[in-house]
Amino acid sequence: MLPAFNLLTRPIYSLLGLILLTLCACDQRGDTGYPATEKPATIQAGALEYGPFPVSHNPQRKAHIGPEACVECHADAVADWQTSHHAKANRPISLELDQAAFTPARRIEESGVTYELSETDGTFELSVIDGGERIETYTLVGVIGYTPLRQYLAHLPGDKFQTISATYDVVEDRWFDVYAGQDRLPGEWGHWIGQGMNWNANCAYCHTTEYQKNYDFESDSYHSTWTQQGLACAECHSGLDEHVAAAKDGDYSRGLTPLTTLQTEHNCATCHSRRDQLTPDSFEIGDDYHDHFALSFPDQPNLYHHDGQILDEDFVYGSFQMSRMAHAGVSCKDCHNPHTLKPVLPIENNLLCMRCHSGGVENAPVIEPLAHSFHSEGSTGNQCVNCHMSKTTYMQVDPRADHAFLSPDPLLTKELGIPNACNKCHTDQSVDWAVEWSEKWYGDAMKNHRQRKRARIIAAAHNFDPSALPKLLALLKDEDIPGWRATYTGLLANYLPNQSVANVLKTLTKDPSPMVRSRVASALERAGETEAALDMLTDSSRSVRLSAARPLAASQTIPDPIAKKDWDNYVKFNSDRPQSLLMLANTANREGRPADTKKYVERAIRLDQLNPEMYHQAAILLSAAKLNELAKQALNKGWGLAPKNPSFPYSLGLIAAEEQDLQTAIGYLEETVAIEPRFSRAWYNLSLAYRQVNRAEDAARALQRAQVGQ
Repeated sequence: MLPAFNLLTRPIYSLLGLILLTLCACDQRGDTGYPATEKPATIQAGALEYGPFPVSHNPQRKAHIGPEACVECHADAVADWQTSHHAKANRPISLELDQAAFTPARRIEESGVTYELSETDGTFELSVIDGGERIETYTLVGVIGYTPLRQYLAHLPGDKFQTISATYDVVEDRWFDVYAGQDRLPGEWGHWIGQGMNWNANCAYCHTTEYQKNYDFESDSYHSTWTQQGLACAECHSGLDEHVAAAKDGDYSRGLTPLTTLQTEHNCATCHSRRDQLTPDSFEIGDDYHDHFALSFPDQPNLYHHDGQILDEDFVYGSFQMSRMAHAGVSCKDCHNPHTLKPVLPIENNLLCMRCHSGGVENAPVIEPLAHSFHSEGSTGNQCVNCHMSKTTYMQVDPRADHAFLSPDPLLTKELGIPNACNKCHTDQSVDWAVEWSEKWYGDAMKNHRQRKRARIIAAAHNFDPSALPKLLALLKDEDIPGWRATYTGLLANYLPNQSVANVLKTLTKDPSPMVRSRVASALERAGETEAALDMLTDSSRSVRLSAARPLAASQTIPDPIAKKDWDNYVKFNSDRPQSLLMLANTANREGRPADTKKYVERAIRLDQLNPEMYHQAAILLSAAKLNELAKQALNKGWGLAPKNPSFPYSLGLIAAEEQDLQTAIGYLEETVAIEPRFSRAWYNLSLAYRQVNRAEDAARALQRAQVGQ
């Protein structure tokens, strides 16, 4: 392998880190060109008694610690819970609840494919229609959600439950493509039959009680189990076994472990957050969130707007951790009933918000809604939540409130395209109209508002603007909210290598927040601070240890035994995701196991067949394993998907040069610079190849182009 081959690439450990929910798995195809799958021939042995998608894999435990056991003493709490979306988060499909959605049979078109949804004799099916005939049929066995939409689950071989993209709108009694306009194709991670829509890996943890994924890599199958579909008592209360047993003997206090406010919040956050899961379904009530999950912030592109408003599906907790309210000690149960999930006080008349903001409770700013909002009492614009928790609609019909508690700023809409609450309500008015009124009412307050200043700097940092660096450093120095400190730290890492950044990162290795320390740990190796990076392998937080281990694992065995165990467990647990498979392939390379490199790479490609970058990264690993023919095959497939990407002919040229096939190498390198004339390294390698075949003038011209492009 030529040393230059790796210079164009991102490190394997960071590949696809931001597309945790965008891959695809099925590579079998029928005569129609549509992926063919068989109906499951058998059912998991443990589920035979209960069917392929049981309410519970352990009915005895469910009866012992589930709502049916608790209702005798806690009837009101159970009644409240039964009305909640937690109780209705997941269930088996049923005639009583679902027949109406399938009767009469409905048809929907997705990405040029026609599907029919039907029910016959209690069996619910999704069929692929071609020429008026059914050519593929999938049995539907489960349902995610209650209102405003329901997603249905198809049962595929390997006990994979796939979330179909045909989605039922409960309010309008219609079926719609939840990803309409994205044109998701078979072979993509996000196609409904692919890994990105796999319920076992992506949905079940937050839709069932006491879930265990239990993925088996060798058979590419799941042996998933759950105590109960939906989220029941055991998801939020610990010590239930002992408590129920004691209560039967008249001792009603023993067993349940009181949780601190932070522990309760961390328990909620395990699902209400955009995060990477670090442990194999091992979070227990009372654990620290950061020992099991890595929370996402705006340092990762395309998840949040520049000011911190939700952009992609961020699931609340990241936004909340960037809010002044969270920093002041406000927590989930201050606003939400934990059983109904509804607000504990009305929001329509601002009573919930004014509970603190009318009298300055815990130093909350005192606000008079009429004077503050400039909107009449009872109007939409007078409600706190409509301005400071404006909603964004996801999945086409599901509006969700922002929990960053930001202020509307139409000027940022005009400058940076960030949405504002004013125009979300006043859809008939222009942005300039909203700017005029907001400046009239709040101009002096917003002029020097930290929110506006921060958004402008982060926007520049997202675009890798060098001028943002000193401003980021200044923001970090003055910031007291850990979520924003973590965001700035993550963005600073994009400016490495830089000594001023490296110096700041070293001062943050003992920051109180693991969210900050984890971003420091991931950047220290790039900063040239290897010793400091090694020290962070022994951090008290698993999220920090794994962040320190990730870059090290790309090139060496992790030296600390605890951190190594953390890393091995993390990669094994996520071996149903391509980024982990490429990490495993990289380790196999380092340990001289080319057969395993091939195995992991092939599985990774199968999960994301239409992603050109997957083939490029695969080729790097295959080339390093001396599997050049396979590397060339991968590069040619990737090039076919992305014919304007110069990395593919460039890499093919390097392999040809390594094999001393200089004429072929020259051809590929000439193709590379034709696609991208500013590709300095390609010009440089082309000059070397020209020189070796005695084309001195061409070599000189190519070298000159290489120097001009630097």
